[in-house]
Amino acid sequence: MTIAVVLMLAGAAPSLAETTITITTNRVDCKVPPPDEVAPPATPNVSAGVQAAKNRKYALARANFAPLAAEGNAEAERAMGQLLMMDCTGLQDKDAAATWLTKAADAGDVMAAAQLGNAYMNGNGVAQDDNKAAPLLQRAANAGNMQAQMNLGYLYFNGRGVPMDKYQGGAWSVKAGEQGAPAALLNIANAYWKGGALPQDSRKALYYMFAALERSTGEQRARFASTTNEISRGMSAEDIRRASDRAKRWSPGPGSLSDVLDDAKDRQKEAARQASH
Repeated sequence: MTIAVVLMLAGAAPSLAETTITITTNRVDCKVPPPDEVAPPATPNVSAGVQAAKNRKYALARANFAPLAAEGNAEAERAMGQLLMMDCTGLQDKDAAATWLTKAADAGDVMAAAQLGNAYMNGNGVAQDDNKAAPLLQRAANAGNMQAQMNLGYLYFNGRGVPMDKYQGGAWSVKAGEQGAPAALLNIANAYWKGGALPQDSRKALYYMFAALERSTGEQRARFASTTNEISRGMSAEDIRRASDRAKRWSPGPGSLSDVLDDAKDRQKEAARQASH
């Protein structure tokens, strides 16, 4: 099974035993021998390491990252941390990955803070700790990191590491949606469909569902299809066409989902009024 290589950036790892190791991922069990060692290049370069990782030359990637990370280069620290987090490379060492990501995050690297916050939120390479995840994700979200905005929204929706605040949760999802994040648009569609944080509105739900589909990958489209079918059940062909056509015209950008925030504020005020009676 093909596994996409996603590298976000970080430094050096301890040497691995010369044995085959088994790495379990969500999708596949990998039996991957450690790659042959590669001498550090004369001029280590993070970009060259990233390209090597994309080409599945993981030892060469590490050889580029390690010397720079050891010197305290935050980008290389992040690259090393991300490399060591990856599955099916023969290099995976999540404890070391978390250490390198922490160094990069402490140096102010936003992407490292986002990934480290995600690691704490999910207990990936570190002990699960929402109280450590929240400030890391907040920092990265404030700097505009889309995934951090999504994860911070989730924490607020569920009161994990922060006080439960569905409006704040929705607001961070909206920020991610304004960057075109399909999963954020899906969350908005579900909120309109089910009601609660947003008013129940099947037409708006379908519109945002189509907006999510317009920006989704093939794998996401397969997952989104069933929700789209459920939302559109019982709606007229004309309503479905209008929602689809409108979604095609929507473009992400600051303020592009301001109507969602307005609806959320109205729901927040209504809930406060009801609580006061």
